[in-house]
Amino acid sequence: MGINQIILSEQDHNLGQIGGGAWLTDLALWPKDPKTGQLMLPVMMMTPAFLGVSFIPAGMALTVFVCVERNDETYTRSSVRQLTVHQQSEMEKLKLGHSCVLLHTLATFELTPTTLVDPIPRTYIAQQPLTPEQMEEELEDLECGAGISKVLGRPAWLQDPLYESPRYYFLAQLIDADIAKISPSHEGIFGGGIGYIFADNRAKKMKEGDMGGYFLVQFT
Repeated sequence: MGINQIILSEQDHNLGQIGGGAWLTDLALWPKDPKTGQLMLPVMMMTPAFLGVSFIPAGMALTVFVCVERNDETYTRSSVRQLTVHQQSEMEKLKLGHSCVLLHTLATFELTPTTLVDPIPRTYIAQQPLTPEQMEEELEDLECGAGISKVLGRPAWLQDPLYESPRYYFLAQLIDADIAKISPSHEGIFGGGIGYIFADNRAKKMKEGDMGGYFLVQFT
């Protein structure tokens, strides 16, 4: 599969969205900050149409949630799980950290609780293949990868090789620039790092509310 570019759109293309609420069937499924008890912030939701993999049960989706804390209008790094590819032993501990990738039934309507703190404005995602010229330009950019999703591929823009278990599939990546395009006030949500979304190919045996993958943040 080729390299696709995530395009932000005002129209719903049935692929998913960045920001907004969460397409959960029950508010009880919404993950909470283990320290404060506040609802975690939905960052990106991916539908089966975006995922395109057989191991995601029919009618289910994945949503990435993170905990965010503000200090003088800037986000603190402590609010996002601090991992690098040099900390392989930490990967399995993400469920104890401040981010999660939730497997859930794709509801018929979006939940946006009034208690959700500072949500990111909803923006739908679409995809289109990169042209050779665009790819060359991306590779020359020191911050290449903004808006790029190597769907079902290898996260080629990691600074160091990521020797991941075969049970995980790389889905997409997000950097602060992606979020800042939607909402400048949310710039810094990943502490200046790059977020990589991985899905667990054991998801077909999971139930609603399970962690269907993990969100790795690599700091540059």
